[in-house]
Amino acid sequence: IITDRGATVKNRAVWTVDSINTDGSLTATGRAGTVRLPDIYVAEHVDLAYARTGIGGQGRNVKGGVLFAERPTDVRNIYVPMTRGTETNEAFLVTTGEQTALDMFTQSLATDWIDQPAIARQAELNDTKPHRPGLLDGSQLRALLEQRYEITSTLEKAEYDLKRLPRDLRDAEQANYSADKAIRERTTAHRKAEAVIARFDRPLHRRKHEVDIADATRDIRRLPRLIEEARNEANNVVQRVEQLRLSSLMAAEVTKQRPSLAANVAEIDDRLANDSRVRSRIARLEQPKAITRALGDRPPPGPASRDWDLAAGRLAQHQAAFDIDDGFGPRPGHLDDNAYSQSRANAIEMADPFLRPVAPRGIERSVPELGR
Repeated sequence: IITDRGATVKNRAVWTVDSINTDGSLTATGRAGTVRLPDIYVAEHVDLAYARTGIGGQGRNVKGGVLFAERPTDVRNIYVPMTRGTETNEAFLVTTGEQTALDMFTQSLATDWIDQPAIARQAELNDTKPHRPGLLDGSQLRALLEQRYEITSTLEKAEYDLKRLPRDLRDAEQANYSADKAIRERTTAHRKAEAVIARFDRPLHRRKHEVDIADATRDIRRLPRLIEEARNEANNVVQRVEQLRLSSLMAAEVTKQRPSLAANVAEIDDRLANDSRVRSRIARLEQPKAITRALGDRPPPGPASRDWDLAAGRLAQHQAAFDIDDGFGPRPGHLDDNAYSQSRANAIEMADPFLRPVAPRGIERSVPELGR
């Protein structure tokens, strides 16, 4: 493309659009003169763009957004510019030293420069714990963790039962058949013993049938007890069969509800994850003693520091949920399996890279996940 002064259009030249013509072409003026851009070129290569501050861009929707930052900022100045574009959002960050663009971006996401409300400052001066936006209080966290444990353990048991119960039911039905057979056989033997006594236990017959009479007498004494035992066994087996069938129905019903239960767990996980992210940011900025005594000081910026932030947020959440002042809390019993034991195990698993080697402490279970 040549300008009206005969100059060639060069890269990085700055132009001012004078007019948009009815055929879709543009007329633009720059230092090299005036040029007319054909409608085909305009349609394929010309985009409307403008620059605003992040605050000035609030509420606006554009096709593509570009963020330029010369230094670390806070989460609000990252969120707004990086969510305006409906198709693309790009960030260009100026770094110094060994810091990478990802480090700077992560640091900005974890920073909140908003001024403290008066009530928060008052709570700080009074040495009390104020409520922080985005945080769930301890009772809410504990309720969510217990709900999650209840749902996941119920689903696990239902799935286990559906695999185990058919075999157990077959065994119970076989035991029921065996108990019924024992009752019939022992009842028949008792009747035969009574018939032997009636036939031979009388004058002129006793001497010739002393052995038969003795055996029959012994059977009459012991068989009623054995018949009663078999009947009790049969009753117990019948009850077990009914219980197994009921358990099978309940397990099948629970698995039918798995999609809705999994959705409940996903919703709980979202709330817990949001809370943990806020606690990660607080731990990064404040590095409270309850965290650093367990994890050590935060590593320099990089992958290790990001892992430390995540572990610190999860540990802080565990501490808040179960009212723990320091560390991971008391070690649960060997057979304990509840919301506390799973939360503690999960926090230890995330913190493992930062924990000092210690003697083996037994088996720790991870929190089960659904649909992941």
